[in-house]
Amino acid sequence: MERILASGVGLIALGMIIRTFGSISTLYIGAIFIGAGIAIGNVLLPSLLKREFPQYVVQLTAIYVLMMSIGGFLMSSLAVPLSLYAEQPSFDLPMSGWSFALACQSLLILLPLVVWFSCKITQHQAPQTGNVEVATSVWRSVTAWQVAGFLAVNSLVNYVVVAWVPAILMSNGYTDSTAGLYQGYLQLAGAVPSLILAPFINRLGSHRRLCLIATGLTTLSLAGFLFIPSWSGVWSVSFGFGVSMGFILGLSFVSLRTNSPKQAAALSGMAQLIGYTLAAIGPVLIGALYDWQQSWTASLYVMLSIGLIWMALGWMASPKPNRS
Repeated sequence: MERILASGVGLIALGMIIRTFGSISTLYIGAIFIGAGIAIGNVLLPSLLKREFPQYVVQLTAIYVLMMSIGGFLMSSLAVPLSLYAEQPSFDLPMSGWSFALACQSLLILLPLVVWFSCKITQHQAPQTGNVEVATSVWRSVTAWQVAGFLAVNSLVNYVVVAWVPAILMSNGYTDSTAGLYQGYLQLAGAVPSLILAPFINRLGSHRRLCLIATGLTTLSLAGFLFIPSWSGVWSVSFGFGVSMGFILGLSFVSLRTNSPKQAAALSGMAQLIGYTLAAIGPVLIGALYDWQQSWTASLYVMLSIGLIWMALGWMASPKPNRS
């Protein structure tokens, strides 16, 4: 597993280097390599946590989701300054400013590779506490479909709202700058659940209660965008918090509701396949519905209905509380 995860990081680095060549074709080819590397990490990290840290799955899932947020912030915030820095007259570089920025960002990949290969990982045997049957394919397991469905709908809701919330806000009279600011609130609020769940998970109650909070806040926010748009700043924050908390819990369920690292990897792959398929087509279909209706009302009603479905899936996917 360690070698495959390292190869995934290597694919990301290779894709970033290919993108520095500066043409449209290398831009897309590099994106393919990066996407493949990210997919490997997304699928196998829950399996690794299942194998190495079965007692701290939620806490460590929260931490690595936080690291994803920090990494995304660094990449996006440093891109323009680096490109502008390279285009100063005092520099005579054989590449454009954007190519230089991408090349510098690829150096960030070296840090996790160095840490990864310098640490000795001792394997531990995970306890058999999950609910997916050992001899049954995940595609035939009701529990697996519940967990995969929960993660898939999480991706669908998140990608649709991130794609369209600025347009929704501007249709309600907000300026483009304010709409962008509120979307920033949404992204910033997404980092808060990681800070809360990692240290305080054992004091916050059952997974079902946490899942109900996450899905309830998200669905309430969708209703707020629809019925009380004047409070959109509040809804942006609560949506970002709820959908991110749901993502952390959903990833942890992959480990908590399986019996082995192999099962966790299989369930994670199933959830990623369904989730990113929905995430790819969801924004397009919601946008098409807006084009047809020339209003976001119908689209928001659809999203609100999906939010209610997500609440039910979260209740079923959550590990049942121990009654000891």
